[in-house]
Amino acid sequence: MSSPRHFDGTINHLASRLTAEHLALAQAWLERLDALLDVDRHEVFPSHQLLDHIPELLRQIAIYLRAPADQEIAANTQVMAKATELGMLRFDQRASVHQLLREYQFLSEILESFFARECAALGEQADATAAVLALARAQQAVRELQRKTVDAFIARYSEMIDRQHGQLESFGRLVSHEIRQPLGVLQVLTRLMATADEAHRARLIDTLDRNVGRLGDVTGKLERLARLTRRSRSAPNDQAVDLAATARDVAQQLADMADVRGVRIEIADDLPRLVTDPGRVELVLINLLANAVKYSDPEKHGRLVRISVEPGDAPAVRVDDNGIGIPAAKLSLIFEQFVRVHAHLDDELGAQGLGLGLSIVRECMDAMGGNVTVASSEGAGTTFRLTWPVAALRAPDPAPSR
Repeated sequence: MSSPRHFDGTINHLASRLTAEHLALAQAWLERLDALLDVDRHEVFPSHQLLDHIPELLRQIAIYLRAPADQEIAANTQVMAKATELGMLRFDQRASVHQLLREYQFLSEILESFFARECAALGEQADATAAVLALARAQQAVRELQRKTVDAFIARYSEMIDRQHGQLESFGRLVSHEIRQPLGVLQVLTRLMATADEAHRARLIDTLDRNVGRLGDVTGKLERLARLTRRSRSAPNDQAVDLAATARDVAQQLADMADVRGVRIEIADDLPRLVTDPGRVELVLINLLANAVKYSDPEKHGRLVRISVEPGDAPAVRVDDNGIGIPAAKLSLIFEQFVRVHAHLDDELGAQGLGLGLSIVRECMDAMGGNVTVASSEGAGTTFRLTWPVAALRAPDPAPSR
């Protein structure tokens, strides 16, 4: 039976121990964040204010355990301000909402382990009801801090969307103004040309030529601007992607299929790192690798699929195989939905599908602002070439020593 003395004693013990251990627990959280975040360690919490964020958070949670039941941690403006600042920092670091949720999940797990250790140390002196309520209150505080951080992150993203919307409206007005005048001149010229004499016609043609040139110049500027601004900012689900690690994970998923067909999958260590949608990257790689394995050439020894990088100012990722290849007449169709070039070989190759894999690849690359091209020689193999915008590329980590 729970007694008030045991109940209060357990609450006070947990709060005191959390206060005493808040620096060690903060260090444990920092270590886990360092492994999660794709920024230098000193950038996890780069300012003095945010560097104090972790221990202060835990110290305030300890105080919160002893607070009256009707008091919420959201009333602590200092702590809420730090949670807000963290959300804005992660936005600037091009993190994702998923990453923010993971950060606070780590904190929850650290607190759960801490309470379990402390209750075990108390032994029979621990009041189970008090321990459960204390943990529930701590987790409630974590959820409130998480909500504040995510709200700040989303608010920054919404501001960016609103700003871009305003820029698009201004851009539309500018384009309309730039095009309206030469179009109006051309409309007048078409009426005048029909009745003009020879001398007058030469002047009209010269005017016509200048205005057509002006329209062409405006169009060229629009095309260049579109290339420069395409996906200039990450979406909320964009995050750092280690292409080599993702490719190895995909290869592991397809290991059984590859083993059955005797296909070796090789992945270069120097694949670039990106800031983009990790789900779409995985979809691209899994469809390309699965296709390469399915359509490997059973007549060849040393069946191989290799993912490598093609050096350059904007490195391209190549997926090469020495499979049965694609007929030249079919190359222009392979990214269309429901196109299956080798459907007649399903029984021989043990392959099946709906012909959607490569259309998914194209859609994913388009959505990421990238591009996919293909080159193939029937009977020799196929190469898919993947490129992403320069803005999405990050420097690769050094290759591991051998």
